[in-house]
Amino acid sequence: MTNEQKIPGRESNIFIARQPIFRRNRKVYGYELLFRSGLSNYFDSKFDGEHATSSVITNSFLLIGIEKMTEQKKAFINFTEDMLLREYPALFPHEYTVVEVLENVKVTPEIVAACRNLVHKGYTLALDDFEYSPEMDPLLEIAHIVKFDVQAMSLEELQRDVDHVSRYDVRLLAEKVETNAEFEQTRDMGFSLFQGYFFSKPNIVTGRDIPGSQLQYLQILKMIQDENYDFDKIADLVSHDVSLSYKLLKYVNSAAMRRRVEIKSLQNAVAMVGEVNLRKWLSLIMLSYLAEKKPEELLRLSIQRAAFCEQVGEQLAGLDFTRSCYTVGMFSLLDVLLDQPMETILKEINLSEEITDTLLGMPTGSLANVLLLAKAYERGAWKWVARVSDALGMQRDDLPLYFEKALDKVSEFYLAS
Repeated sequence: MTNEQKIPGRESNIFIARQPIFRRNRKVYGYELLFRSGLSNYFDSKFDGEHATSSVITNSFLLIGIEKMTEQKKAFINFTEDMLLREYPALFPHEYTVVEVLENVKVTPEIVAACRNLVHKGYTLALDDFEYSPEMDPLLEIAHIVKFDVQAMSLEELQRDVDHVSRYDVRLLAEKVETNAEFEQTRDMGFSLFQGYFFSKPNIVTGRDIPGSQLQYLQILKMIQDENYDFDKIADLVSHDVSLSYKLLKYVNSAAMRRRVEIKSLQNAVAMVGEVNLRKWLSLIMLSYLAEKKPEELLRLSIQRAAFCEQVGEQLAGLDFTRSCYTVGMFSLLDVLLDQPMETILKEINLSEEITDTLLGMPTGSLANVLLLAKAYERGAWKWVARVSDALGMQRDDLPLYFEKALDKVSEFYLAS
């Protein structure tokens, strides 16, 4: 996507975020895609939301592609009553598309017929923000997934509606699951799909030390964060580790490097990667080791966030600030990866005061705002995206491009690993 590719009739780019939807095993089932035609019209009450949504959805898949946005997993997309009647979902491949029927859609014979037609064509049908009432029965008979907002209901209300819905052949999806406790509660109630960033809040076990292997990874992270780090020492460390050596050779010959070359020695491979890229690559590998027993989405989000923050930093300031942005994004989920307080982890890593304060959630200026911007964009919190972008004094229309490139970085890492 480029700055020149605009929505017809609008002056802003397409803003797209995504939120993961997990299975019971914490593997990603799909993503809900969150849309905005632009941030400049955020408070424009005269704007035709339905027309904008249809334009945004259509153009987003032409510009980016549904496969890239969801990494060939399911794409959950909201459709209004009029969009369902106009058969808008049929614009997208049924293999990937989950049609979300919004909670304010009236259950009329026409809507039921439209939904039944979509199901017949192979689309997955989901009922969004569900609250049971008898008039919902015709849709429950053909739906595949029922979504409950766990923040909007008490446990008693949720259990009551689950009992009603359990009469039908549907999967239960708990959305806005923000803690591990909520994940376990809804799982025990029979839910098989879960939406929200519940993994981003660590389940901290007090009194436990960081295991030795993880401490070693942190020490390597500490070593490569030093601006005056010994490149030869790092190269020697890589060359004497079979696993790292193998991964490095794969990386050098991957699409990420955009060339295939004859490698005469591991030192030669290290030299080809270069000092800056070796630091980034090692950071990613160490994080992947830390994330071995965690949901894969955590590592994906760390890579995505680092790449997004780095691009924002490049727009705002020089090389040192850009490196700090990358580091903050990459390490922002360390507490979740280790199930330890961030304060404990940062004692093991020699980071600058500004980076440390930012990772601890202290309002320290531009760097903290860059991380806040990345988190807001990931969640589709467009109001905050607009505010933080203005506070940073940056070009907001570049953000969709940064997000797309960040997704590419995630794919590159997994292709090269």
